[in-house]
Amino acid sequence: MADALDTLLNKTLPNFLGQEISNLRTEARFQAQEERDQKKYLQEWNRNETRYQDKIRSEREERNEERDRIIISRGFEMDLDKKNEYYGQLVKSGRMKSVFGYDLLEGEMSRSRSELDRSSTLMQGIDIYNLDDFEYNQIENMYKSGNFEKGFETLNDALDRKVDPKNYPEINLSAKSIASRIDTNAKALVDPLNLLDAKQEDAIRGEIGLLQSELSTLLAPLSRLKVPGIGGGKVLSTDYGLFQINDTTFDKHSQSFFGKPTKRLNPEENIRFASWIVKNQPRTIGGVKSGWNNWSVFFGKDKKTGEELYKKNLNKSDAYYMAGGLSESNLRLIEREFGNDAPIAKAVMFSESSGKHSSINQNLAGGGSKGGMRAKPFSPEWNKDATALLASRTGLPPEQFNETYGKDLTQWVGKINREGISNERANAELEKFASKLKGHVGGSGEGLKFTVPSGKHQGKKLNKSIVTDLLKVKRQDDWRDEMRKGKIIYGMTSGAKYEWLDAFAQELGFDSAEELNSKEGAMAMKDYYSGKRSQTGQIDFEQPFTITR
Repeated sequence: MADALDTLLNKTLPNFLGQEISNLRTEARFQAQEERDQKKYLQEWNRNETRYQDKIRSEREERNEERDRIIISRGFEMDLDKKNEYYGQLVKSGRMKSVFGYDLLEGEMSRSRSELDRSSTLMQGIDIYNLDDFEYNQIENMYKSGNFEKGFETLNDALDRKVDPKNYPEINLSAKSIASRIDTNAKALVDPLNLLDAKQEDAIRGEIGLLQSELSTLLAPLSRLKVPGIGGGKVLSTDYGLFQINDTTFDKHSQSFFGKPTKRLNPEENIRFASWIVKNQPRTIGGVKSGWNNWSVFFGKDKKTGEELYKKNLNKSDAYYMAGGLSESNLRLIEREFGNDAPIAKAVMFSESSGKHSSINQNLAGGGSKGGMRAKPFSPEWNKDATALLASRTGLPPEQFNETYGKDLTQWVGKINREGISNERANAELEKFASKLKGHVGGSGEGLKFTVPSGKHQGKKLNKSIVTDLLKVKRQDDWRDEMRKGKIIYGMTSGAKYEWLDAFAQELGFDSAEELNSKEGAMAMKDYYSGKRSQTGQIDFEQPFTITR
């Protein structure tokens, strides 16, 4: 018994305890290793997760940068004033998703403001040349679009026609030299990096002013710079624009308010000026004192009915007043400017100009007036009426027509304007040119309808078959590769460019382009082009690749 107890105490129990201690140590080492392995795994996972999140963040930033670049690129083809307005709206909207986008937008805004200032500076001195309306509009359109080189080239060509280099070589050369220096100084005002201080800018503008004065003095003695009046009688005054505002009576006020003569006012300025005349320039006729007495259609009466002339156009529909090319925005501006007198204003306006922005009437000595097409093709009078004709054929106001088709018109004039061309030939060619204008509506007054802006379906009306085809291309993602190659997204044929398709769908009351690919969508598109579904005015036809909402 003693031996058994001794064995238990001295051998069995120590061996057991030793084995248990060994097992515990082994378990502890195993657990420690597991903890080390787990820690190592977590560390590696965290590193991988960090790399993954960095990749996701980088891709998101890249997508945002690409998106911002696309949005900004939509302004590239706009006229400078609209581009400046568009970029300003982008800033206010907070649509930029990246720091890169805001930096790029800031740079483009600064550049567009500078170029707009350059354009304005050049146009302020353009009346020195006594250009006819056709030449003036050509150059203005080029400057407004930022095409300064072409504008300067066109101005030089006009100068050659007015100052014959064969007969007046020295004057022609001097005039071109001064014009070039004016252009150089105006270019120096383009300061997107804001390097010019106020003193330097004032010095440049002062130099431009001196050069313009020098040019005016140089050209003044040349009688050929005077644009001849229309008709056989002496022109006493001329009425311009929607409200037929008289230059002799109101040019001084126009210069004071707008910095330009009455003939150069755009439709909006013409409306605002007319409102000021009504409120601030009363005339007494027949014992009645009123600002409306500045217009003969207000106090003049129909010989048959005895009713005031303007009343036959009173209280008509918007479509009635817009028939001559007046825009809806112009109508709304009339309502704001004239308030309770807006119905009278619309009637007077339409009685004077039929809603045509380009309407011009010359008041001749001995009474009477003249307007309309002149016998000599490409004379100032013929150019004026030709532009009005083309504008009416496209359903656009003349100003918008010049913005949209100015380049096409310039090229056409260069081909057709030949010495000795007959009136019949010029008018026939004009009709051919009018029929070729993209998207025109044959003078129906219905206005333009949206067509596919690019790709193999360019210029076609949208239908279910074309939408199906476009949706296939829309889903392609290769536009990113094009973007990385440095190509401008504006006008591409895949990917993000097809944002306009969704916008067009929304124009017709659908949430996305996919919904156009339905029976209801097909019917909506058919009704849109047939005229059953009226245009809402949301589609901006001035920009070929954008539908604004």
